[in-house]
Amino acid sequence: MIESASPSTSSSGHASEARSPLRVLILGDDAADLAGLVHQVRSSGFSATLTPTPASLGDFGLESAVDADVAIGAEPLGPGDLVELLRSANQRPPQLRLRTIVETRHLTATERRQLLKVGADYLLPMPVEDAPLRRVVHAALMAAATSDSIQDYIASHKITVGRLISGVFELRTVDEAEKLATLLGSHCPSPERSAVGIWELLSNAIEHGNLEISQDEKALLLENGTFVDEIARRLHQSPYADRVARVEFRRTQSAVRVRITDQGPGFDYERFFGADTPSDRPNGRGIGIARTMCFDRLTYRGAGNDVEAVIRGRPDVNNETQSR
Repeated sequence: MIESASPSTSSSGHASEARSPLRVLILGDDAADLAGLVHQVRSSGFSATLTPTPASLGDFGLESAVDADVAIGAEPLGPGDLVELLRSANQRPPQLRLRTIVETRHLTATERRQLLKVGADYLLPMPVEDAPLRRVVHAALMAAATSDSIQDYIASHKITVGRLISGVFELRTVDEAEKLATLLGSHCPSPERSAVGIWELLSNAIEHGNLEISQDEKALLLENGTFVDEIARRLHQSPYADRVARVEFRRTQSAVRVRITDQGPGFDYERFFGADTPSDRPNGRGIGIARTMCFDRLTYRGAGNDVEAVIRGRPDVNNETQSR
């Protein structure tokens, strides 16, 4: 098991009291919907501000922190403009990825699929009720907070004992997964990005693999605020209590390979990747994020409980982030 210091976070998920740059943005294709979402987001318990829709997401919210949990672009955009705007988010530093939620009153199914393909994290069919809106906003903020925590830890803990060439690890808990993600990420090219991708795969292996919490169950548990309690309960319940996730790390001259296997029943990954992930739910996006933004290749095998990630490039011994 992994025994190391964990990143310190507050109950709100921020690594420090200082407000981070904006991490969640709502865009859309209907002006009235966007204006109404400001009040709806606020009534759901989050701070929100209406802001001019940016021309680019490359540096939006980075130069000066937005004093709100969520920013909402005031001007509606057509499907083509939404696609181009979402693509511009790729200009951001990977460790400051912006979570995007898009309301889609007038978009076709094909247009919605295209938005997901270019990087939208969640789609909101309108009108949206308070409960699913609250789930989606909460999930986006928690994803950003977890990413921040991992990246802050890596940035403040440089490698001082040489390079990890290979290693085999076993873990059971989400806490161990976060610690291992930071450790392995620090030995990869683009450490912050790699660590977030490894975290997504490890958390999936534990939550959906070993503990067999389905996507539908997780959505309901997140809505009810009992997800953490359910994880703790299953970790001490048969048949889940004795299961482990196994992680194999291997460095070659040109890449790092991370293989993760769990002891769950697996899933139909070919169908998962071939179908539309329900985009108004607070879960089910982690694999897509890891696949498109964190790794150069992601390969599932067998029943779906065996996955290998490849990160090309040579990690720097001083743990400096390299461009890919």
